[in-house]
Formats: sequence, C-alpha cells, structure tokens
Amino acid sequence: MNQGFSKKERLRKRKEFQLVFDKGERYGNNQLKIYALPNGNSVSRLGLVVGRKFGNSPKRNRFKRILREAYRLNKSLLHNGADIVVIPRPGLTELTLKAIEEKFKIILIQINDKLKK
Repeated sequence: MNQGFSKKERLRKRKEFQLVFDKGERYGNNQLKIYALPNGNSVSRLGLVVGRKFGNSPKRNRFKRILREAYRLNKSLLHNGADIVVIPRPGLTELTLKAIEEKFKIILIQINDKLKK
C-alpha cells in the first residue's frame, strides 16, 4: 500500500473545490467541518481551506501539515474515491496529530459508509 501523498490525491483548482461545496455531503464535529463528494475514481482527493480567522500563518500551516499527515495515514479507510474538503472550526485549540487524527478518522469512516450505499 502506498503511504505517499501525491499531486493526484489533492484538490487543486477552484472549480474542483466549488463542486464539492455545491454538491457534496456535509460531515463534521465540534472541531472540523468536512464536505465529501464521490468522484467516480479509485483515488480520493483532499483539499484544505484554512481561513485567517483560524489564526496566524504558522498556526494555519501547522494545521494543514497535521491534517495532511492524518489523511495520509488513514486514506485506506476510504474504499471508493471521494473528493474531500476540510475546514477547521475557529475554536480548534489542540493542534496535535493524535487529537486531530482521532476526530478525522471517525468522519472518514462515516464518509466511507455513506459512499457504500
């Protein structure tokens, strides 16, 4: 199993993000808001939207690094391809891989269950 995070696994264009926002299902908890849309491919793609309200640039960049790593470690939970956009809620205080990964993993399992149907 490939544990990398290549360019084909990323949402990169505004049009791709907008499609997920417009047609995707919403998931979330008190720390993350996630939009997911089946993409018809075998590869899932991740997009991150972290606005200025979240914090200064070091805090935003740290969150993005941690979330990409959490996705990279748990992308095998998604058996069908999906486009996923993650938005942190402004009140997110604990920026550790373990804390974010636990919340993210639960939502990935929900997304996978929904895509199976």
